[in-house]
Amino acid sequence: MFDIKLYAQALDVYPQHYVLVNVMVARMRQLQSGAEPLVESEGLSLFDITLREIVEGKIVMKQVEEVVKPTLTLKPEHLE
Repeated sequence: MFDIKLYAQALDVYPQHYVLVNVMVARMRQLQSGAEPLVESEGLSLFDITLREIVEGKIVMKQVEEVVKPTLTLKPEHLE
């Protein structure tokens, strides 16, 4: 399990739950692949390591520009 207080603090950094979870998953994958923790990690789960890194400002999500999909309009003659 994970520390709910750390999770609440991480929500202050990334208020949207979906964004926070995606950042957490990406970082936990890095840690599982051998990346070194950026905080003291002795005795902590991957969840707590990741949350602590977020709360302490060690992890920053890159801003991705929103891609706008073009809207298609059909002419009436194409509907027949």
